[in-house]
Amino acid sequence: MMDTTRLDKSWQTYLQAFRHTNQRWLDAQQDMMRTLAAAWSSGMILDEDAVSRHLDGGLTAGNELLQAQADAQRDLMLLVEKTLAELQCQMLTHWSAPPGSPQLVRSALEVGQASSSAMSRMSRQIGHFAATNFSQATVNATRQLRRAIHPSCRGK
Repeated sequence: MMDTTRLDKSWQTYLQAFRHTNQRWLDAQQDMMRTLAAAWSSGMILDEDAVSRHLDGGLTAGNELLQAQADAQRDLMLLVEKTLAELQCQMLTHWSAPPGSPQLVRSALEVGQASSSAMSRMSRQIGHFAATNFSQATVNATRQLRRAIHPSCRGK
């Protein structure tokens, strides 16, 4: 069973991750609102540079919102992964085989711990990689489209 100090530590770590995630999400929302306010206050001027700037700003702010969500998911998955690993280590530390019995159960628990840790790490990394690439895809597609339509935008 998990002792109270480990449980307290787990809750403190969770609250710290939640505060960090919440602040990142609020910052991303604030950037989105600044971008929208700048576009609105400009009177929606339709010259090419202003439209490009507003479009890029909106896409980048939207990208930050998606990235904040992906980072939150990754942070929480990492927290669960660490907590589970601690529980498994504690269980292995306190577990003892009956005298004269083979260590098969302990070996199975160790293999289970190693494989669940590896699978958790792999799924967390794949999920974050996919979310990061997905959030950037819209920005890249818009830039490529603008370059195709306006050859003068090649360097932007």
